[in-house]
Amino acid sequence: MKVLLVGATGFVGRHLLVALNAAGHEVIATSRGHHVRSMPGVEWQMLDLDRLATDAKHFILPHGIDLLINAAGLLSVDEQALRLTQDLGTRALFDLAARQGVRVLHISALGAGEQPDVPFLASKAAADDYLMALGVPAVVLRPSLLVGAGGASSAWLARLSPWPLIPLLDLHARLQPLHIDDLSAAVLALLRHWPAQSQILPLVGPQALTLAQVLDQLRAAQGWAPARYVSVPGILSRAAAWLGERLGWRALNQQSLRMARRDNVADPEALAAVCGYRVAPLSTRLVDWPNAGQSAQWALRPLLLAVMLLIWLGTAAVCLGPGYDWSLRIMAEAGVSGTPAVFAVYAGALCDGLLGLGMLFKRWRRRAFQAQLLLMSGYTLIISFVLPHYWLDPYAAVAKNLVLMVATLWLLWTEPRR
Repeated sequence: MKVLLVGATGFVGRHLLVALNAAGHEVIATSRGHHVRSMPGVEWQMLDLDRLATDAKHFILPHGIDLLINAAGLLSVDEQALRLTQDLGTRALFDLAARQGVRVLHISALGAGEQPDVPFLASKAAADDYLMALGVPAVVLRPSLLVGAGGASSAWLARLSPWPLIPLLDLHARLQPLHIDDLSAAVLALLRHWPAQSQILPLVGPQALTLAQVLDQLRAAQGWAPARYVSVPGILSRAAAWLGERLGWRALNQQSLRMARRDNVADPEALAAVCGYRVAPLSTRLVDWPNAGQSAQWALRPLLLAVMLLIWLGTAAVCLGPGYDWSLRIMAEAGVSGTPAVFAVYAGALCDGLLGLGMLFKRWRRRAFQAQLLLMSGYTLIISFVLPHYWLDPYAAVAKNLVLMVATLWLLWTEPRR
């Protein structure tokens, strides 16, 4: 079958691309920008749904397509951006398919049509309804929470999973999560058993779980015992969601708070009645993901960044504040006094402060880590030769430099390059 896969570089699209290619389908995959990676049997084309919403000539549907799969989506708190991508641009894509009589499989989201106060789901529902009224053979697949390697929500869950005490927005709302591999398998089953009539199908796991139970399953897969959970007080969660809305946080905002507090469940047998496929229990799919080492890294890295930032900025503040006289005494021990000593203290504090601030910006973070390593190495060598007795400090003030250097090296090595 010749398949046009839209949104092939996203979480869902990447997994679908691999599954379709492995099943022997001829795939034309699209992405917003130029795609340099290749896969045997896959042709890449550029398609931006935002542009298609305003320019119908932006994309021409390839000849001979048997099926259009739309896996494109947008995680955002911007209602206009959501409407442009997930509604208007998607409608324009469906119009292209309708003109050529091409079947459409649209990946939507569970809860679309039932939660109009959630912009993400409202924009999905608008496109779903448009497709159902268009008159082309179509299936709208509405998956519940999808987990697996590479997903944004999955990364947040993995980041939370190592902690023994986990705060959550809600402890009672139920959902039916499924592994991303089950979505790929369900799509392949629908391709083999396409329904006679267009319809909307939920794609959900067989178990209705709270988020705490989901996290416990992730913990068990990594060899950890169940955690303890606390509900974030309402006033704190609302304040954090308000802040997240204004700062563009994808994980915590007004719409994620609403969704976290509501049940989002459906009949797991609806899909099986159409194509015979049943989603596996989540616990049976957690083999290669999550990984305990990676989850621990994701959990600890922000904490270590915050601690290191506090150390560098705190050192700068202390040197120019309550520790100023002490700094001058240390310089005097090293044989430096007067104006040169004052200059050295101020220069050192300024350097510490700048290197701390450099950690706040992703663009400069790697350079900041490298400079920190050089500076700490220099400090340690100078002290070792000029003030060697500081190695005998019972609080190990100099020896702790070695720990900080190792921590900085780990942060440097684990800093994303893009």
